[in-house]
Amino acid sequence: MPGGSLRHSLRQGGPLLCDTSSMAALSRPALRWTALTLLWALVGTVLWLTAVQAFLVALNPFCHLQRPGVSHLAILKVEPNPDSQITDYVTVRQGDDEQVLSMAKGEAYDLRHEDEAWIMEAWYEDGLRPTHFRFSLLRILLEYPSVLLLPAAWGLWRVRRARQVAEAEPPPPVRRTFTDDFHMKAQRFAKETPAAEPPLEPPPGPPAA
Repeated sequence: MPGGSLRHSLRQGGPLLCDTSSMAALSRPALRWTALTLLWALVGTVLWLTAVQAFLVALNPFCHLQRPGVSHLAILKVEPNPDSQITDYVTVRQGDDEQVLSMAKGEAYDLRHEDEAWIMEAWYEDGLRPTHFRFSLLRILLEYPSVLLLPAAWGLWRVRRARQVAEAEPPPPVRRTFTDDFHMKAQRFAKETPAAEPPLEPPPGPPAA
């Protein structure tokens, strides 16, 4: 039932309670400006990294784009690359197919024979940088920083919504009108009449002689 789920969400500190508390926190001007500064700094960093990547691709005549992807591969062997101080050769197997990958020395050093790992392809290749990386959240953010624009846009929307709530005019006061008539007014202001006192009896006379 909706009522039961709402009470359960409130007891467990569910999304409704978290949303209310975050909106109340962002309603403060200091926290709101701090959140805006951090979010716009994140957006600026992402745009700067994207521009640098596009600049490197445009100036490198040996660079070409490749379709990114993620595969679960079996490691066969790791061999050093004598012509590079950045990459090593890693031979992998997927099913019956074998392939030699160019990976960073630090990532290739941690791989062992018969290990299985998730490998992510780079989005461009220039003959110098690695063409494949270990799949991780940090690597995704470094290779595809534009992914961070989605949570940044959501955060900006939340801050904007909190500002609108904080700047909204307070609701008008509730006015109550009391209707009264003659009888209700008479009952409200009437005083109770004192009870009638019993008549006083005359004092007894002197006794007869």
